[in-house]
Amino acid sequence: MSELLYNKSKAVEELNKVEGFYPLELARVISNEGQEEQRYLDVKYRKLWFRLVNPTGKIISRIVHFTENMAVVEARIYLDKCDQENNYIANSFSQKFRTTDTQFGDKFLEMAETAAIGRALADAGYGLQFADVGEGNDPMQVDAGIPVNQGSSMQAAMPAQNPAPTMQQTPNQPAGAMPAFQPQAMPGQQMMEQFYQEAQANGNTISRATGSGQMTNPVMSSASGVAPTMQQISHQQQMPSKPQSLAPNMPVEELVKWMSYEQAIQVAITGKGKFSGKTMGQVAMESPSSLQWFAEQYHGQNHFIPAAARVILAKA
Repeated sequence: MSELLYNKSKAVEELNKVEGFYPLELARVISNEGQEEQRYLDVKYRKLWFRLVNPTGKIISRIVHFTENMAVVEARIYLDKCDQENNYIANSFSQKFRTTDTQFGDKFLEMAETAAIGRALADAGYGLQFADVGEGNDPMQVDAGIPVNQGSSMQAAMPAQNPAPTMQQTPNQPAGAMPAFQPQAMPGQQMMEQFYQEAQANGNTISRATGSGQMTNPVMSSASGVAPTMQQISHQQQMPSKPQSLAPNMPVEELVKWMSYEQAIQVAITGKGKFSGKTMGQVAMESPSSLQWFAEQYHGQNHFIPAAARVILAKA
């Protein structure tokens, strides 16, 4: 058998790790004639693993299409039973047909459901760890590849990461004002900077956001080399100035206009909900689909929250 990712990488081994539970010990070996032996973690053990990590999670399956001889089922994985319908972390589809097998041939619907759940759980990180390093590649290329020469030098070309501000409440700061900023590393900013540099190198003219959340405003257009007209300058002079501080009772549209990406990811969620106490940056990492809910359906008094969600979605 080929070497497992689980044994090769410490980071992979730590994924969804539960103390005292060793899923690799539950994986069985499948032997097919003419093929190399493979390890397989049955769906019932993947479910058990998921429950140990997420005791309040839920697994939902639904019939997409069903006939006398065929069934298509979708399975969705949720971190919490109270999550909304579209706030799943993984989903998968499975199609099964009726066969002449006397034991399972007429259970194609149940088999389609089991297969969909197993694949969805694997996508959520409950089983991918046991993939063989040397297993076959994808039969078709699904997106652009990485240039060989560029791949080895990409890390060297990555710009130095500048500390980004975080939001902390100062003792003398009035209630409702935007917290003061302290330096903290920004995991996503480095990648954004790399994308920008690659676009510039390829001749693409794109607008670039500054650290303050405002767009750069060059005096000379880089595309045409023509200075802005007096009408344009007049329009720029009439633009409203940025307020000295942002408050949670300001209109959401106004906050979106002046809130930077660095500020947005540090906005803390208030209340008693699932994400209470977490930052919007943490929500973006743990449940990206929840950002859309905060941006469009949140109706609380803290307008920082929907504004931050919209800023992060626009940046993404």
